[in-house]
Amino acid sequence: MDVVEITADLVSYNSASQFSNTPVSRAIARWLRKAGMSVELLNYVDPAGTQKTNVIGKKGDGTGGIALLGHSDVVPAEGWASDPFKLTARKDRLYGRGSADMKGSVACMIAAANAFAVNELKTPVYVIVTADEETDCSGAKAVASKSKIFKASDIRYGIVGEPTLLDVVYAHKGSLKFDATARGKAAHSSTGKGENANHRLIPFLNDVVKLDGKLQTDSRYRNEAFDPPHGTLNIVFSDGDTAANVTAPVSRATINCRPMPDQNWKPIINRMVRLADKHGVQIQVPKVLDPLSTSTDSPIVREALQIAGKRKPRTVSYGTDGMVFGKTMELVVMGPGNIQQAHTVDEWISRDQLLKGSDVFTKMVHRFCVENPV
Repeated sequence: MDVVEITADLVSYNSASQFSNTPVSRAIARWLRKAGMSVELLNYVDPAGTQKTNVIGKKGDGTGGIALLGHSDVVPAEGWASDPFKLTARKDRLYGRGSADMKGSVACMIAAANAFAVNELKTPVYVIVTADEETDCSGAKAVASKSKIFKASDIRYGIVGEPTLLDVVYAHKGSLKFDATARGKAAHSSTGKGENANHRLIPFLNDVVKLDGKLQTDSRYRNEAFDPPHGTLNIVFSDGDTAANVTAPVSRATINCRPMPDQNWKPIINRMVRLADKHGVQIQVPKVLDPLSTSTDSPIVREALQIAGKRKPRTVSYGTDGMVFGKTMELVVMGPGNIQQAHTVDEWISRDQLLKGSDVFTKMVHRFCVENPV
């Protein structure tokens, strides 16, 4: 299979997270069937009422083996020099939304699965492509809880194919998102009779900024294996674009924290709740998406290092579907392309990285499913 051809096909679908990814998922399913895989399509409806689709492919009999894990949703594309949903070649670079993050990697996974006849495989290979990785990993959660193939397969090892230039990542940060809402009363600002919701939310956020500063130096919430070595409290703030002559009736903020392995964030959650109560702000207590942390002695780490030709594994500060799948599998994050291209205008991946990615994934499948199945 031609990984560039597959990448071009997948990029042609606008699967930004606010839209349905069902069309691109059906395209992925067609490629998986061409690769000789049995396919399960798992649908769900997101909170906005939009249908989303996960694709689970399996090749080979029995259980165990290795899973190649990707996602088909992308971030929106604006301000591009070319059509973001048409893969465009300029020298060795292939431009298109999702080319690096991570439809190119999914193409490499499909090609790797295609490289083996069923009777060669002593244990199965899986290609699992989720929805909503860019938002809240709800696609991965649906696969873990509802997929018939996944639940019956007892998969121990997996590769999350996010773009790492094929470096081997053994750990990454988690996600902890607070939604805070302050309410007031609308009025013409000249009357002085309204209640400005921002006047409640802003003091609360000032205290959050102070808390962030304290966490940066608190040894309980630092891990020097990461860069940065602290869990950032990133604030996104909105009063709904209220006009300047209107007292804002509602103001909202999202605070995104990045927990690291072996940290207890319950005291921070409780502290945030107390701060919200102090300022009359409503806060939604989140569910933590756990950090990924795989032992560097794990076979998946050792074999990935050897096959990719890397000296040692590393960490990254972003999150992946590994926050969900890491609960049941030993994982590495390793894929073609550069994370610096993710979410950028004129995103690209090099043709060379696609070829290398396909080769590395194929060798990993051979190692775990043919040569030395575990």
